[in-house]
Amino acid sequence: MNIKDLSKKSLDFTVKRIAEFTGILLVVLSILLFIALASYYPNDPNFIYSDPNAKIRNILGFNGSFVSDLFFQSIGLVSILVSLSIFFTGINLFRIKNFLLIIENLFYTVLYSILGSLFLSTFYPDAFSPINICNTLHSSDCNGNGGFIGKFLQESFLSNLINLDKEI
Repeated sequence: MNIKDLSKKSLDFTVKRIAEFTGILLVVLSILLFIALASYYPNDPNFIYSDPNAKIRNILGFNGSFVSDLFFQSIGLVSILVSLSIFFTGINLFRIKNFLLIIENLFYTVLYSILGSLFLSTFYPDAFSPINICNTLHSSDCNGNGGFIGKFLQESFLSNLINLDKEI
């Protein structure tokens, strides 16, 4: 048997199994992220306020509370779409076995996270309930539906471009 042919087949087999394992891992991580985001409660201990006596209501415990608060405070409600993007990236990676899907989907996920958080900060700053709950406890640290990235972008020149339509 040809050693070169055998090594090529074993390398292809290994790469395909690694792609399948990575796809399954991405699907599991996205499901855990979605569960953490769905069971988010602002009074849970998180990376800003960690009260050791507080009862944690997040299904995944302190880790879920920490991760969900990090996502909601940074990019807002767009974080739910991020978990769905990771889920479908994992499924496509399992099916197609092309690692370039991860890079491509990461690029588009970052792009729509930035634009989505800017959109939500501009047009729906406090309209939805998961983030609106945080006004009851720490109103100064609540970043609204677009997160602090949306707030930052809203204070930049991009809000002038958005408001230009209103002026015209």
